[in-house]
Amino acid sequence: MKIALRGSGSRHLLRKLEKSGVTELVGGIQHELFFDSDWPNERLDEFLRIAARSGVIDLNPWMTFTRADLEDAKFFRLRPRKVVEDTAADYNRLRDHTNGLPWSGDDPYHRCRLPQRLWLLKIRLPPNQVAVVGQWTAEYVVPQAVRRIFEDAGLSGVEFRPITHTRTGASHDGFFHLYGGRFLGPRTADIATREIYSPDPAERGREALGCFCYDANALVGALDFNRTAEADVGFEFPEWVVSPRVRQLFEARLLKGWTFEPVLSTASRRHRDYEALWASLYRLLADCGKHTIRGEEPPPAATDRA
Repeated sequence: MKIALRGSGSRHLLRKLEKSGVTELVGGIQHELFFDSDWPNERLDEFLRIAARSGVIDLNPWMTFTRADLEDAKFFRLRPRKVVEDTAADYNRLRDHTNGLPWSGDDPYHRCRLPQRLWLLKIRLPPNQVAVVGQWTAEYVVPQAVRRIFEDAGLSGVEFRPITHTRTGASHDGFFHLYGGRFLGPRTADIATREIYSPDPAERGREALGCFCYDANALVGALDFNRTAEADVGFEFPEWVVSPRVRQLFEARLLKGWTFEPVLSTASRRHRDYEALWASLYRLLADCGKHTIRGEEPPPAATDRA
């Protein structure tokens, strides 16, 4: 388990660091805009400490996992690898529909709105690939062949709803909306959770920079397909958490369109290792005194955690 990082800064700063030769520590600057590295990494440590003398580096993080991390996981977060592009009309229909739905609760940190329908003008997918709708939802399109695979395996917590053609109002032939109404208990706000403040209620909440983390009780009774009790903002859609059966079937049948990220139990050793990993990155940034994660300084409490 590591934290992958894409670092960026002003062109002036990056050029200055390039001239000094220090960017060789992170493999050079790509397209004069960014560099890619990971943590823990002694060369990144050295680079950030030197760079802090001249300016601010902003880091965009995401998690990477070993095969052992994946095999040990009891649940997974779905991540899309393929997008069905939505038109402006598609977006407006889904946006209007979602705006009319009630929130699942009053707590801005533990609530969401779950779309009951989808509209798309066109769908082009191979028979073995699933895809997320647009760049803003957590709703998936599933071809008929994939539906049959899931149904034949008896996977629980999921149903397949028609998708409406935006122009004609008919149902798309051979494609379905992956729908699930089984909600998990609330996620735990871990060390890598960032609070989002916005005047727009749909954009308030917590964003997981790292893994989804749960108290063990929140996962009791979980099915093969589950929805989170909250959105991972910016939009109000709940995410998907699935069982190892889903991942094993998906990989065994050579299906495409998802990656699987381990969900961590707060009582596990891997969660302790995960928290220590993020704490060490926050300590480095605190020592440097300038650099940010997605434009924001780490919360003070995070830098003090072991």
